[in-house]
Amino acid sequence: MRLVKIGVMWYPRKKEVIYRSVASIGEHDITVYPDGVKMPKETKYPSIYLGDNVGCFKHFYRVLEDLCKSDAEYVACFSDDVAYRRNWFKTIQHQLERKDVGFVAGYVPIGLAQRYGWRKGWYELNKGWAGAWGGGYVFRREVALKLLEHPFIINHRDNYEKNQQIDHAVPEAVFQMGLKQMYYCPSLMNHIGVHSTIGHTWRQMDKGLGW
Repeated sequence: MRLVKIGVMWYPRKKEVIYRSVASIGEHDITVYPDGVKMPKETKYPSIYLGDNVGCFKHFYRVLEDLCKSDAEYVACFSDDVAYRRNWFKTIQHQLERKDVGFVAGYVPIGLAQRYGWRKGWYELNKGWAGAWGGGYVFRREVALKLLEHPFIINHRDNYEKNQQIDHAVPEAVFQMGLKQMYYCPSLMNHIGVHSTIGHTWRQMDKGLGW
C-alpha cells in the first residue's frame, strides 16, 4: 500500500509556477492533472487528462475520485501554485491517523489565523462554510470516498457556479459529517501565484501564516 497519493491540478496561468511548486513538494507519489488543456512543458511527474475543461470544483472532484482508485492510505488534491515546507507531510501524518479527523489543512492563511488568534502549533475547528477555510486538504482515503458521496459535495459539484470554492465547500461537508478539521501553524504551504486560476488576486490576508 502506498502511503500518500497526490494530485496536482493544473490550468494555464500568465506566469507559470507549477515547476517551482513541484520542486518543493518532496518525494511522494505525484500525478499532474491538467484541466482539459495540454501542458506546454511536462513536469518530471506523469500527467493524466480526465477530459475537457470543467473548471475548479468539478476538476477537484474528478481528480479526488481518480486518486481514490489507488491503494494509498492518504490522498490530496493541490493547486499548481503551492510552495511546501520541507517535511510537510511528516508534520501532519500523525493527525491523519486519527479516526475523528476529516482533513488536515496544509495551507493556513493569515486571515484565518487572525480570526481565531492562532500562532504556533495544532488547532482544531468544527465549523462549516466561511467558518473554516484554507486549503491543501489531506484526507484518509476512506474519508475522501465518503466526501465524494456526500450530498452537499455532489450538489456543489452539479449546481454551484460562482467561484466554485473548494476551500469552503470541503470544510462544510466535513462539518456535516461530524469530523474534525485540523490546522497547523505556521502554515506548511503558501500560494506563490499572483492570481488563482479562477481570477482571484491573492491578498496579504491570503498569504500562508509565517511565509
